[in-house]
Amino acid sequence: MKRIFTAVLCVVLTVLLFAACGKTDDKTPKFTAADKADRKEVTAAFKKTDSGDTLDVKLNREKSSDEKTALYTGNADPAKFDRVIVTADGTETIELTYNDYVRAWDISSGKPYPGTQVMEPQYDRVTFDYEDRKKDVLIWKPEDYDPSSADKYAVIYMTDGQNLFDRKATSTGSWGVAESIAEMTANGGQKCIIVGVENGATWRDEELTPDIGKVTEASFENGKGKYFSDFVMDTVMPYVNEHYNVYTDREHTHIAGSSSGGIESFYIAMEHPDRFASVGALSPAFLLYNDDTWVEYLNKKDFSKNAPLVYLYCGNSSADQLEQALCTGTKTMPNNLKACGYPDDKVVIKLYENGVHNEMYWRAVFPDYLKYAFPKASE
Repeated sequence: MKRIFTAVLCVVLTVLLFAACGKTDDKTPKFTAADKADRKEVTAAFKKTDSGDTLDVKLNREKSSDEKTALYTGNADPAKFDRVIVTADGTETIELTYNDYVRAWDISSGKPYPGTQVMEPQYDRVTFDYEDRKKDVLIWKPEDYDPSSADKYAVIYMTDGQNLFDRKATSTGSWGVAESIAEMTANGGQKCIIVGVENGATWRDEELTPDIGKVTEASFENGKGKYFSDFVMDTVMPYVNEHYNVYTDREHTHIAGSSSGGIESFYIAMEHPDRFASVGALSPAFLLYNDDTWVEYLNKKDFSKNAPLVYLYCGNSSADQLEQALCTGTKTMPNNLKACGYPDDKVVIKLYENGVHNEMYWRAVFPDYLKYAFPKASE
């Protein structure tokens, strides 16, 4: 008996020794930062926005199939953290989303994009009649899109389609939505296409301003957001449903946008709660109407059967007065929804104290919205 006990004890000690020396497999998910520069030191600072928990990790360089790109990796549990800042030789990125859909960021340009490979997204351009002019809609499909497959694709309808895909679209890049979706599906998430409606030039403000009451800014009077909403619902959506291999049910249909596009996306979802599973309103221009106007409008709606998930995000940087002003309206919207009986568990708000009003910050937070819009079945 003594010999058996001694043998068992030796086995236990051996296992513990190997574990202490890091010999066991570490099953914690891996974070990857890709960079075309040869860095001496790369670190990642992870945090959980709700709890404030943090973790600092020194990243190790790994071999890459692309000789021009270096990969720096380290372990962090996306169930415990949702944001990360990468520091490469003393230069920090902005806060980036970290979750089990998007666990890699290319930091080469100083304007991080999801993934480790530079993408040049290709999309279909479809032109429709719109009032007395033409309007383009850009439809992006994943590389593995198969129109004859039994597997269908979810759809995210988005405003400002001109800024969603091309990295040269603005001085801070594009939304990087193709990169985010590619990462999501590669990590077990929903297959998805993006339908981006262009809203550039002269008519953007009027197109993306719903008329729900008296506006707080005279220059936004006479908004034609209802016309735009009808265009999406009655023209664009039927076209997509007919010509692409997509789900047509509510569960797989979503809408998102930023700034004026954020308020219009929110409005469309509230007008059609039976058609959308979620709305992502990033830096939304809710301040165009005061809280009383919003409550009066929302009280006219019935959300007892269908209440889309409302994902709200805004920055609050003192360096950006516009974003700070929008943050005030974003913070009060959950209370407005609650006053109208909207389900608490259907409202998510994420704030970024250093966030400013541009595509780089919306790109950094878009994968966080995806996590809420497309939760994994086990969650």
